[in-house]
Amino acid sequence: MFVSTYYFFIVFIPIIISDPTCIYDIKDGLKLDIRTLGFTNGKKPKYDQISNINPTTKTLNWNGCFSYSKSDNGNCTNAAACYTDSISNTSIIIAKQDSVQFKYNYGSSILSYQFSNIHLTVFLICRDQDEETTIGYQNDISTYSIYIQSRCCCPGMCSYSTHSISPTIILIIIIIIFLFGYIIGSIIFLKYDHNSTKLKRFLCF
Repeated sequence: MFVSTYYFFIVFIPIIISDPTCIYDIKDGLKLDIRTLGFTNGKKPKYDQISNINPTTKTLNWNGCFSYSKSDNGNCTNAAACYTDSISNTSIIIAKQDSVQFKYNYGSSILSYQFSNIHLTVFLICRDQDEETTIGYQNDISTYSIYIQSRCCCPGMCSYSTHSISPTIILIIIIIIFLFGYIIGSIIFLKYDHNSTKLKRFLCF
């Protein structure tokens, strides 16, 4: 029973969970879903090796909504954004997903991150074409900017599929699992109790 219940939560719960903080109201009922700008697997960012305007060995990387980690010699773990030094092959975290603030200004959506003493601003620029462009900029040692042009930066243009399950269906599945476990447990208990009674009667003789 417990194994079945555990398996249910491991398999199904990640499918139905979505982060509503990644959906922002823009204007006239339009919404911008940042989940469409990120990968969910946690292994790599959707936007990687973003070139820096300034001549530098660093490239930037960013993933919308979902945290990711890089498996190199740096500390880029559970990050929203990192920079990677091409010489040392080391990625350093510069933003986390839980520190983001959103605002919409003159047709551009702006995400602001504050991590330790590092500030990152991501400009999401609406582009009514399939091609995406990215560029990064390091203002100083603790201030970074990323510019992303994409049709998914346009409110209402891209949608994210959650593969969600109805809460009613989830409740029914949970009840069935527990009932199934209860029935199996009761059968095992009654069988054990019956055998135990027969053994006691035998010993009495």
